[in-house]
Amino acid sequence: MPRPHEDRERHTDVDHRPGGPLIQFPPGGWYAIDTVHVKKDRVDAALSAYETLIEKARTSAAKAHAAAIFRSANDRGVIALIGLGGHDAFRHLTSAWDDHHLTAEHRAVAESSSLALYQLAASAGETILDPGSTDAYAFEHVARAPEHVRAIVGVLTAAQGFLSALVFGSDDATASAVLYRFVRAANLDAFRQSPAAQQILGPVGASGETLAAVHPVKTLA
Repeated sequence: MPRPHEDRERHTDVDHRPGGPLIQFPPGGWYAIDTVHVKKDRVDAALSAYETLIEKARTSAAKAHAAAIFRSANDRGVIALIGLGGHDAFRHLTSAWDDHHLTAEHRAVAESSSLALYQLAASAGETILDPGSTDAYAFEHVARAPEHVRAIVGVLTAAQGFLSALVFGSDDATASAVLYRFVRAANLDAFRQSPAAQQILGPVGASGETLAAVHPVKTLA
């Protein structure tokens, strides 16, 4: 089990054990989303690095709010979702991370990463995130405007096994990210393959899209 990592700059302990409190993201809020691709043997290192980077953001001028870190089912990805106050806070976050000694470690474990500012455009269902949940989660990025993608909420609420969803729109309104939660993975797959979902989101595997089964492994309030 990973041990707490000492943040030498702040002299605080970051507990890398999985878990955390139940958290919820309010609609209209701003969020930094970083999607990281890693080698399988570096996923634990990436998770640990992000926990410390988020703690750095919480104690810096970025004043990060509730945050969640997700691990992909294939151990090739880490997704960090961090609540922020807006554009100024996002600039402070990127500056704090760039100055932090763990930035070098983050770059060493990541094959690629994509950090951007998003706004929560729509939500549906019971949107509380619980790292102890056994529900089926998936994260999807599509190169489609949030005004278009938010229509997926109506399709989701009618889908079998649906529990909740968060629809984020990128700051420049050119892309969207969706976090789904279903009772079972088969329910999620059936929804995503449905003609109604493909009409709004496009076919699975389209250019500019990523879709991955994930699970929240750490939450911070």
